[in-house]
Amino acid sequence: MRRMRLGVGAVGFTLADPPTDATGRPLAPRGTVIDADLARRLQEAGVHIVFVEDPAFQDLQFSSLVSPPTLRLAGAVFHEARERLQTRPKEPLPYVPFLHLAQAVIQDSFDTPLDVAAVLHPQNQSQRDEIHALNRASLAVRLAQAMRLPRYAGDLAAAGLACDLGMLLVPQDVRWRQGALTQADIEALHAHVASGLRYVEAREGWTAVTRAAIAQHHERMDGSGYPNRMRGDEIHPTARILAVCDVFAAMLLPRPDRGVLSPEEALAEVDGAAGSLFDYDTVVAFHHMVPPFPVGTEVELSTGERAVVLRVPTGLKARPLVRVFMDKDGNRLEEFAELDLSQRDMQATTILRVIA
Repeated sequence: MRRMRLGVGAVGFTLADPPTDATGRPLAPRGTVIDADLARRLQEAGVHIVFVEDPAFQDLQFSSLVSPPTLRLAGAVFHEARERLQTRPKEPLPYVPFLHLAQAVIQDSFDTPLDVAAVLHPQNQSQRDEIHALNRASLAVRLAQAMRLPRYAGDLAAAGLACDLGMLLVPQDVRWRQGALTQADIEALHAHVASGLRYVEAREGWTAVTRAAIAQHHERMDGSGYPNRMRGDEIHPTARILAVCDVFAAMLLPRPDRGVLSPEEALAEVDGAAGSLFDYDTVVAFHHMVPPFPVGTEVELSTGERAVVLRVPTGLKARPLVRVFMDKDGNRLEEFAELDLSQRDMQATTILRVIA
């Protein structure tokens, strides 16, 4: 399996993983051969990246940010939270289920490699919130560790999971509307911070740091965020971390108003907001943590050849192990060479650009 940008080059390949719309609904079944009409329909639905079968990369595997047991636990925790919010909206949410889920996310951060090319994707609309929460929490825990702030790992895991609970009360037609939002719609969306915070403030177990991260994760360094237009050092370090991870993770999932961004495109968006929307040092640490060319990325080398990333080294993340599958004239090779760009004898060969 490999990851490809949807376009003419993807025509003729077979889908290895069903692409989904903004609600998580599969747009085409696994095993479907991509033709020009399907490619057009998928692009119109906002899909830009697809996973396809390719004999040259049958051994290429993508790891998930969280383990299957953690994903199952999240399903149960969010199902209970959704039921409580809908039937007993005035009651605070219990902390223990989120504590257990947060601990599982932290453990997964040690057990699984960071592979942002294979973030979790929802299989249905109701699963979307928990999937985004898991992606966000997992990235936030890893970023805290990368910034040598492990004391905040538990707070960030809990905040990453719970910071959008208030969104469960926002009408679906407002959350996923393709057209322009009214001022009332915007206020309803912004209110999710206060309503989500209300569910954790009245229950023991949620720490002050967790509450600060939840309350401030939409604040921005230049004061343009909400709900209190805080700026700079007024924003807690955990909220600065959560803000970056929340936006990055959201860009990797489809929305009605835009397609899915690739990890490279999402990372570029985050980088561009360093020092203005996001804390500069946090973005630098995030950039160093997230590989610019994740596993499965198709790239063009300085030799003119095309290759796919097989493994990202611990040190020189911009110089991964790649498998060359196309020569400089655009001919697909019958035998595939593997090049470790991190080795000294490969220093003259670089990655020119990302194809998909």
